[in-house]
Amino acid sequence: MFSIKPKVYVMPIGSITNAEVRNDYEGMLNSLKKLDMELVIGSPLNDEVSVIQRAEEIRKSDFDAVVVLSLHGFTGHLQATFADSVGLPTVIWTLPTRYSLPTAASAVGYLRERGLKVRLVHGPPTDLSAIKRVEQFIKVASTINKLSNVRIGVVGGIIPPMVASHYDRTVLKSRFGVDVVHIPLGDLIKTYNEVTDDEVSSKFKEVSSRYSVEAPEEGVRKALKLYLAIKKLQGVLKLDAIALECYTELFQMFSVNPCFGYIDNQIIGCEGEVLNVVGLFIARLLSGREALISDPFSVSKDGVLTFMHCAAPSSIAESDSKVHVKLAEPPSIIKVRIPVIHCRPEIPLTEVTIFRIYGKSIDKVHVTHGNVVSYDLSKALQINVKIDDPAGFIDGVVGNHYVISFGDIREELRLLCGWLGMKYVET
Repeated sequence: MFSIKPKVYVMPIGSITNAEVRNDYEGMLNSLKKLDMELVIGSPLNDEVSVIQRAEEIRKSDFDAVVVLSLHGFTGHLQATFADSVGLPTVIWTLPTRYSLPTAASAVGYLRERGLKVRLVHGPPTDLSAIKRVEQFIKVASTINKLSNVRIGVVGGIIPPMVASHYDRTVLKSRFGVDVVHIPLGDLIKTYNEVTDDEVSSKFKEVSSRYSVEAPEEGVRKALKLYLAIKKLQGVLKLDAIALECYTELFQMFSVNPCFGYIDNQIIGCEGEVLNVVGLFIARLLSGREALISDPFSVSKDGVLTFMHCAAPSSIAESDSKVHVKLAEPPSIIKVRIPVIHCRPEIPLTEVTIFRIYGKSIDKVHVTHGNVVSYDLSKALQINVKIDDPAGFIDGVVGNHYVISFGDIREELRLLCGWLGMKYVET
């Protein structure tokens, strides 16, 4: 699995012999270093030959984006040459002095006409709004770049009621670069039978020492065996995530909930849902945190949207002690009434962004925003969110599963949609 952190090259353009310029340059670097990113900082350049040589070096490495520091005027041609040669999404950070803005504006105009993804940011070295705009742009650039290498495994299919969840693999590949790998059930059964008791025992010891295990050991071991088989298949097939037809085919065959990989923060598509797996990746990369899938269950008159689901990734909880491994019955609509094991983290009471990718051409994202006000882990993983526009959400709802991402990532989603030619719909 790739790193969540974006990899960024910082290219200062201009001369820093002047003390004022050097102070601004060092201040910009100090602000960038506070961001949760892998930074490679180049030495300042102020001539065309050196800029072209530096660009050639950078093309040999796998960067998500570049940040150009416009230190003073008469460097627009150098900025344009560098960004055009590198060909990566580029932020140009300008200062309110020394003609930094007008020279960069010329570079930006040229680069946009060339079809490059470029953002001009303006403000002094400690300007929080400027730094935020740099961060947003880079996160989106990194997300799009990393999605193009994602491989999602699929066991089973999409259950009949989920008519809004069907997708075209070729369209998915064209939109995000994501590959889908179908895994025959026979391959999973074979791998399952190869999982040893010692492997299960070792994993059970790890889980019981980390989390609050409130379920019978036999049931936990049973769930762990299937999880370890799925994990092995992911390793062999080099998969980044998996979508599982859980409460029909797999549940009836193995008598466990197959999403127990949540204890290790595996990205899992519930009920064969692939589009929301892509949504989980987007949420993870934009927010830097794990997200979850859940069903919008009901909306109260006071605007509380209740989500109901089985389980969620362990790292959502604020500590391991707040992760509960519980025995619970499946949803009431499931005919087979066998209690199964779930990973249920305590949910932070914080701001969330709720969204779903949809559309026949996978070209839309429905978004809403709110705050978690309470949760209940007893019978299901119930999450209550006070949302901004409950009536609007009901008018715009487009499926039975939504991604719940922690934090406000609406601006990042809006920018991502613009880059990918998708319609951003917020209610």
